[in-house]
Amino acid sequence: MAGGAIGYKSLKTSDPSSPLYVKENDLSLQTISKYMGSSLQHVVTALPPPLPHHRNKQIYLLASIILCCVVIHNATLLSLAADNCNIALKDSSGFFTDIPLSEWKKKKDRVKNQPRHNDKELGLRSKYTNRNSPSKWYEHNWQTNFECTAKRRIGGTSEGSKVVCDPHRIPQSARRSGKRSKEESDDGCLIYSFGRGSPNSPVFDFSFETEILEELGGPDSCELHFFDHRLDNYGGDAPDGIIVHHWGLEGKVDAPKARRDFMTMKEIVHHLGHEGRSLEIMRIDCDGCEWHTFSEWITSGVRPRQVVTSLHGAPRNEDELFEILEKNNYVIFHREADTRYGGMWQEYGFLKLSPSFFGDNNLD
Repeated sequence: MAGGAIGYKSLKTSDPSSPLYVKENDLSLQTISKYMGSSLQHVVTALPPPLPHHRNKQIYLLASIILCCVVIHNATLLSLAADNCNIALKDSSGFFTDIPLSEWKKKKDRVKNQPRHNDKELGLRSKYTNRNSPSKWYEHNWQTNFECTAKRRIGGTSEGSKVVCDPHRIPQSARRSGKRSKEESDDGCLIYSFGRGSPNSPVFDFSFETEILEELGGPDSCELHFFDHRLDNYGGDAPDGIIVHHWGLEGKVDAPKARRDFMTMKEIVHHLGHEGRSLEIMRIDCDGCEWHTFSEWITSGVRPRQVVTSLHGAPRNEDELFEILEKNNYVIFHREADTRYGGMWQEYGFLKLSPSFFGDNNLD
């Protein structure tokens, strides 16, 4: 057994170029899986060719002991890796499955400590400054505070395109979201998309919707609903997999106008029978309706995981949109000025995390 232990220790290396090198405290599942394959291959290729001698049995017995040690050690590492990623898994309600504890702690610290407003430069209550100049207001308020390492713009360069947090995670996230209680449904992936993106163009560009479906596995990979009150002027057929509705989104404050081609969020959810469903993505680009509807995005019977939206102008009611989303456990993973309109419009991406992400958990 002593020989086996010596042989096993010889596998370890401090050479970063070696396939057997593991960075200290890096216990991600990908790293451990790579290490397992490399270490086993290293042992097997190091075995001598068969010898016509009785010592051949002893050599292969020793090699078997070494292999057993490697397998046991690797199994332990995999267990540690899973435990090491469990906090991120829990804090993200199953969205992030492979982020090590050390990296996740940095994300939590950033959200906790990053200022929401630039009081240091502009003085107290700076959120009321530059309200008539949207580009300046956004420069000093509500910056990105969470990083999605694989976030990507979906929809090319069209005006309706949006940046989505780690779209490769969505299929697994949709499966994990599942049924939360006996009263809630379990119907898989669901996406809402409001507005065509351009207020002036008569053309409906479904680039975002078609690309996200391709990313998720094709037209049947997710139930995607597209809403716009101007669809009556659209003469073409919607691409495969996209369910179109000829009405726009309005807030409860606008409901008394009795417009036949608009619905509130709650009316939409009820009409489609989606109460209790999880929305993997809610895309909103509705030319200003966001200011009358934001308080209803998360109180109308569905649970949006990602909200990707265009904000037209500075907030009209202080910054309640941001505060309400933050109070409901959303972080900002993307912010970008729309330079086509001089920064008066801004693109934001919000990601919902578990309440435990914002608590004072002991991560040591």
